[in-house]
Amino acid sequence: MKKHFPLLLGLSLLTGLAGTIFWHKNKRQPSAFIGSWFYQTPLEEVHFTINEDWQLTKNSKPIKTTLVELTPERLILLDEMGYTLTFLLKDGRLHFYDETEIDSSCHILMAQTQNKEQQEHSSSLIG
Repeated sequence: MKKHFPLLLGLSLLTGLAGTIFWHKNKRQPSAFIGSWFYQTPLEEVHFTINEDWQLTKNSKPIKTTLVELTPERLILLDEMGYTLTFLLKDGRLHFYDETEIDSSCHILMAQTQNKEQQEHSSSLIG
């Protein structure tokens, strides 16, 4: 057993090091959600801002939320009433689901910095 102890110790250290590297690689902070976004409904234009601390404003009003899940593809927040607000990154586009909406529809969010022509083109693709 004493002969194999250095070998076992070395393998254990290598396994720990590999696990740490893999864990840090997958722990990156997703920044695709940070910014100002909007979507258009038949009645209104809805604006969101998400900051670096994952705090949310909707139509310039702060929304008290708790971070539930954060991955490079998904941001899930829980509002103060207990409903989930889900932001998904799919095919390079940001999608928004609000649990409180009756029809459970998905809204494709557009960045605030897009010019009007791009917004109109994106709207025609959605509708």
